[in-house]
Amino acid sequence: MSLRLSLTSAELGAEDLQALTRDFCNTANQEGGLSVELVHEAAPPGARSAELVQIGNLALTFLSSGAAVALINVCKSFFERSSSLELSLEREDGKKLGIKAQNVRSDQIARTLETVREFFGTT
Repeated sequence: MSLRLSLTSAELGAEDLQALTRDFCNTANQEGGLSVELVHEAAPPGARSAELVQIGNLALTFLSSGAAVALINVCKSFFERSSSLELSLEREDGKKLGIKAQNVRSDQIARTLETVREFFGTT
């Protein structure tokens, strides 16, 4: 399974958000079962580089059955760092799921996990 993950935060500027995105990418790649890469786009004509990194965007590939759990654990650790962090997941079929840091508080976690299970088709 492949996904697109987008990170956003109302409190972070572009440089800080991209640093967080790179950190997320590195952390997720250290987890078993995930392959994560920064998303690039073609640069406009006349630009110095042929490709530009899309700020806050990652491409994820699940390599094993434990990848969804690994992704959830990485997300949880980043939500603990920044209460303004939001992420959006998009599957290849176009189905989307958005999660805000507020949705992983102890009083919200059961419903959030159920939503994630439905998104990954593991209910």
